[in-house]
Amino acid sequence: MTSKALRQFVSGLTNPKGNLGDFAHASRLYIDSDLRLAPKRKFNYHVVFKINPIANRSNFRDQHVNEINMLVKTADLPKFTIQTETLNQYNRKKVVQTKIDYQPINIKFHDDNLGVVGQLWKNYYGYYYGDTTAATISGAYKRNATEGSSAIRARYGLDNNSSAPFFEYIAIYQMAKRAYYGYKLINPMISSWSHDSLDYSASAPSEQSMQIVYESVAYDTGYVRPGTPPGFGGPEHYDTVPSPISLIGGGTRTLFGQAGVLAGAEAVFGALGSGAAFDSPASFISTAITAVNTYQNAKNLTKAGVKAEVTNIAVKGLTSLRPVGTSGLRDVSFPVSDPKTVTTATPRNLGGGGP
Repeated sequence: MTSKALRQFVSGLTNPKGNLGDFAHASRLYIDSDLRLAPKRKFNYHVVFKINPIANRSNFRDQHVNEINMLVKTADLPKFTIQTETLNQYNRKKVVQTKIDYQPINIKFHDDNLGVVGQLWKNYYGYYYGDTTAATISGAYKRNATEGSSAIRARYGLDNNSSAPFFEYIAIYQMAKRAYYGYKLINPMISSWSHDSLDYSASAPSEQSMQIVYESVAYDTGYVRPGTPPGFGGPEHYDTVPSPISLIGGGTRTLFGQAGVLAGAEAVFGALGSGAAFDSPASFISTAITAVNTYQNAKNLTKAGVKAEVTNIAVKGLTSLRPVGTSGLRDVSFPVSDPKTVTTATPRNLGGGGP
């Protein structure tokens, strides 16, 4: 009679997933290779409106231009329609392309209190069309069809001496994994603009929207960093203070991990070895801060903490070879209690008073 241990061993070889194990196809597809095939998120994007300096007659400041980029609520990506024709080639069907059409896209904005988005349309409207200026001139819209040419007191419509394009380009950058995929609209023009409706019974945020037509699309890829894509990560509205769990922000009191001691040492020696630490004063200061943080965190390492990290890594390796346990959690590590890293909670501001 076989022993219980032998039966379990044979069962593990012949039926490694057990009775309730699931297939790992989705995990192997989306998680492997640093999530490179995982779907992108719709909310992770940045839009750039490059206004021609010649057309910027109202001195629309650079700050406001960058703010328009961040006030975009929704944006369509480029759409294409390719016209084809089916021909007969000796009674055999042959499909040929005849034309490509670039479909208009829609962009919606938050209607901000300051009116930055409204100013964008005002500048565009006033640049191409003389109507907005004529409307301020007394008598410009007086009924004068039977009067002489002297009754025309203003320019109307496209009679506004505007030949250069208002937008140099509009670019939409879709971002994921610290990289971007850019869609640059060539020679874009506004084909429609819509102010929102007003309603006393509604409390939803107001918005403005426009439709854009364009002549072509240029694609671009690259890595995201402050100022790339243009206007992204600028000091106006972005928090540029390093995270406390990053290497330059303080790091973590662990041996492993993205902000651990080993990662910090690798970053410091890598910057010194490659010479990147001496590229600029800012790079040297950043490397020095990372070195100090790494040294401080290394001093605070404990045997119990390092042992727990090694155990967690070993457990992760084992759990990847077997089904998820009864806890329902895979690849999850829980830290051990360390008196040096424990923060004691204390009552504060319970009565709503001062600190």
